[in-house]
Amino acid sequence: MNGDHCEMISIAACLTSTSESPRYIRAPRYTSRFAVGCYDPSGKIFKVHARAQFLSPQITYTVNLVFKRKNSNEQYIGLSYKLVGEEDKSYLFVSDRREDGWLTVELYQFNSHQKAVDLEILFYTKWCPNILVESIEFRPLEKVEHEVLTDDEVDMQPISDTETYWEQKLPIDYEEIIKLSKDGVQWKTKKELYHILSEGFLINSGEEWFSLAKDGKRCLILPAKAVLKENEWNWDSNPETRFGQVADCISKTFGISCKFSSKMLSPETSYAAFLVYELPEDYHAINPPLQVVDENSDSDQAYNIFLRTPQTPVIRENLDIKKTYNPSIRPVIKGLPKQRRDGWMEVHLYEFQTHRNIKTIRMHLQFSSYDMSLEGITVQGVEFRPI
Repeated sequence: MNGDHCEMISIAACLTSTSESPRYIRAPRYTSRFAVGCYDPSGKIFKVHARAQFLSPQITYTVNLVFKRKNSNEQYIGLSYKLVGEEDKSYLFVSDRREDGWLTVELYQFNSHQKAVDLEILFYTKWCPNILVESIEFRPLEKVEHEVLTDDEVDMQPISDTETYWEQKLPIDYEEIIKLSKDGVQWKTKKELYHILSEGFLINSGEEWFSLAKDGKRCLILPAKAVLKENEWNWDSNPETRFGQVADCISKTFGISCKFSSKMLSPETSYAAFLVYELPEDYHAINPPLQVVDENSDSDQAYNIFLRTPQTPVIRENLDIKKTYNPSIRPVIKGLPKQRRDGWMEVHLYEFQTHRNIKTIRMHLQFSSYDMSLEGITVQGVEFRPI
């Protein structure tokens, strides 16, 4: 749209090595831009030599694999690949759906210093045998502005600074909420009280954390102990956290289960549940998503979340892969984690709507990993926040 060049190369034009004669499919449902159709690797290793000749100079490009699935619309892929001559593989687990109906995964990023570039890439499709590859695409990087977590920031620059103004920003039943405080709340002005409520405090004998979002809607955090099954976790004391205790996963899978009254949430409001967690520095180098199944749903179909944001390898000017990565440029989606202001991470798990009348909120989610290893995850709790 801005005049930078995009270039797409048919898989047939860059396929250089396979374990057998290449098989191409030209079925109507897999109609390709190219007459040869789609290459079916059938779980085999294959190599491409992609030579782009018409790139715009001084532009950051992404190198993408464009494909479809045989008899499936699943976006999970499980693809590994590497530049020829490199030792380390890179891994991709979730694809993006294009407007033209094709799926795509971002393989690399690089800066174009000239119009032409040559890449030799080995693909390992053992874990994704039902893909049909159409092309290798070179596309200018579309930068996406990242969402910054500001929900728990306090607006202290009002148009008025009177007691009446700040009282209007408080919940109608703020006096009842304060009575629930574990340690008691002391304030001199309504402005100071609003700030305390926005920062949050323990309520219900220290079993919950209450706060206000910037728009005045209510937020609630339940501790790990209230939502996790004890036999799947080790329980450690951590006085620097809200509840003084965290949970370390010792299981291959885990579940989140909770039931609570909506009276501590704002009525007629859309809410999301966020897992508040952290990972050790030596957590798995490979980053598969977690599969999540909503056990309250009539459907047993799983959806994916990531505990670490997928990142794309960067190719340097000499075409050697750099061992560090660009920040993710994927669009902001619900299943990607974000850094919180309190130093922890969070990831979107679930959504629900509160009603005018008080109801019971129920959430039962089951988590598993494609590589079956969830040990090392530390959970502080689950936050319910307006969206």
